[in-house]
Amino acid sequence: MTLILEVRNDKWKAVIKFVELLYEYLKDNLISIIALPYEITLYDSNVLVVVNKLDRDVSLKVAEAALKVNEQFKSIISYMITTKEDGETIEKFTKIGNINEGS
Repeated sequence: MTLILEVRNDKWKAVIKFVELLYEYLKDNLISIIALPYEITLYDSNVLVVVNKLDRDVSLKVAEAALKVNEQFKSIISYMITTKEDGETIEKFTKIGNINEGS
C-alpha cells in the first residue's frame, strides 16, 4: 500500500485530523479509513470509515468528528461507515483510490 499525502493541502490535513479524532473516539473499533480525493466520490462520500461493530454510538461519534473537522478546515468530509464484513464497498473505495493514483 502506498500513502502519499500532500501536507500543504488542507484537504489532507482535514483527513489526518479526522483520523486522529476517530481513533480517539473509537479506539480498537476502528479498522481502517479510505479517503478519496475531493473531486471523486462514491455513494456521495469521499471517506469510508471501516469499523468492527457499527451501532448508534459509533455513528454519532463519526458524525461528531466530521463536524469538528469540517468546521475547523472549512472542508467537506463526506463519510460513509461500514463494517469489515462489507467487502464489496471496501473493494469499490479501494479500486477508485488506486485508479486515481495512476492518473
